[in-house]
Amino acid sequence: MEYTELSDYPLPSGRVTEWTVRVPDEAWVADERRLSHTHLAHARRATETGEHWYSEWIGTAFLIEHHFDADVLARALRRWYARHEVFRSTIASGTAQTPFYRRTVAAEAVTAHSRVVGARLSSTAVFEHINEHFNTVVSPLRWPHCIAVTVEPQDDSDSFLFVFAADHTVMDAYTQVFAIDEVIALYESELTGAADDLPSFGSYIDFSEAERGRAENVTIDDPAVAAWSRFFDSHAKTAATQPDRMPAFPLRDPGSSAVAAQNTVEDRSSVNQASLSTWILDAEQTERFHRVCKANGANMQTGVYTALTIAAHRHTGAADMRFINPIHTRTDPRWAGSAGWFVDIVPVHLTPGEARTFVDALEPIAASSAAYQTDTATPYSVVADLLDDPATETAPQFVVSYIDMRTAPGARHWSRRRARVLRSATRQGGEVYLWINRVPSGTNISARFPSGPAGNPMSDFITTLTGVLREVAATGDTTFAPTVTAAAQEDIR
Repeated sequence: MEYTELSDYPLPSGRVTEWTVRVPDEAWVADERRLSHTHLAHARRATETGEHWYSEWIGTAFLIEHHFDADVLARALRRWYARHEVFRSTIASGTAQTPFYRRTVAAEAVTAHSRVVGARLSSTAVFEHINEHFNTVVSPLRWPHCIAVTVEPQDDSDSFLFVFAADHTVMDAYTQVFAIDEVIALYESELTGAADDLPSFGSYIDFSEAERGRAENVTIDDPAVAAWSRFFDSHAKTAATQPDRMPAFPLRDPGSSAVAAQNTVEDRSSVNQASLSTWILDAEQTERFHRVCKANGANMQTGVYTALTIAAHRHTGAADMRFINPIHTRTDPRWAGSAGWFVDIVPVHLTPGEARTFVDALEPIAASSAAYQTDTATPYSVVADLLDDPATETAPQFVVSYIDMRTAPGARHWSRRRARVLRSATRQGGEVYLWINRVPSGTNISARFPSGPAGNPMSDFITTLTGVLREVAATGDTTFAPTVTAAAQEDIR
């Protein structure tokens, strides 16, 4: 399964229907449970952006392999909203001391509604409608925060495409993934009358309140505050390629006038960042790469991190690399199936030391990748408020995520169901995001980065990273020197 923008997903032509939910105005009640720190920051940004808020959503597309029945789907959607309290929650403006407060609504008040927008739309028209619909409707300030569209293909009456989009405040990547099996199970249950056999779980709203309660006791002496402070101070160790306290993508000469111009002047040919998704290892190569890591006492994530440092060294001459790593905060089993934004960030500084081969670098990379980990669950937003550091005024600029999704519910069916997790296009900016995902069919990298000349180093870097991974898979090792084995070169072609 890939992680792409909607424009990269092969949408069928056919009948398009919009789906939403409604509740009576009087059904909403004030809820004393507070927003999570991440939700609060997101809401503030949306308020500051105002009417210019546009194209800020995540979602998923997949086939439901049954004939389309609007009544069945309406009932399934009601049950989906009933399962997740966060879907039945929104925010309202508050006071200066409490700028937002939460409102919730009971599950029985929710009804699902549909609107057919075209019976025989071309695939291009399908994309244009869905994309603009999601871009303009999904918002953290306007309920519902999760909507959907169905496409009934003209040449297939035995299945239909279900595409949903949500604001990040009610959904994260794990929600995007487990929703596939969940929605299908609910549809099948309504279609056949059988039980859905889906597990129960807690509410993200309860998680948010608990997080806020814990944060009230955090002080400047919290280990997470010290860890972030040390990380920001470590920028001197990567001054040649990543001089900023909040690290950006490593460049050979980040202070040159050419690079400065690329990073400060937008490419006017595009208002959005560049986006790509590519398979860097197939299933067999992934397994061989994993075996190399395991044989040398490392896991796949450490192996990927090590490959990143080798790619960086081949591009910049420096192997040390600093980035921000998103992590999930589902630390309690009761949150395992909950929809919500269970995400925080941690700092990572990879230092291979004197190692000059992949295998030799695995141990120091494993140790350095955990150097800033703490036992506390203090959110970064709380740390930023406590830490008097200019770095906290800058949003993360270089973000790397690695996730093994092979054991996710329904993973073996993703290819057949044409499942794909989606993200909206991102307005032009200097940040670089890498999402590296291991799935049953191999290892995929998804990226967004500046479009135009400023993005050229990023494209070259991904090509080099792919070569490093394939060299290790083919030969069991590689060096930091910029050489490529014949076998790996053949694969790259």
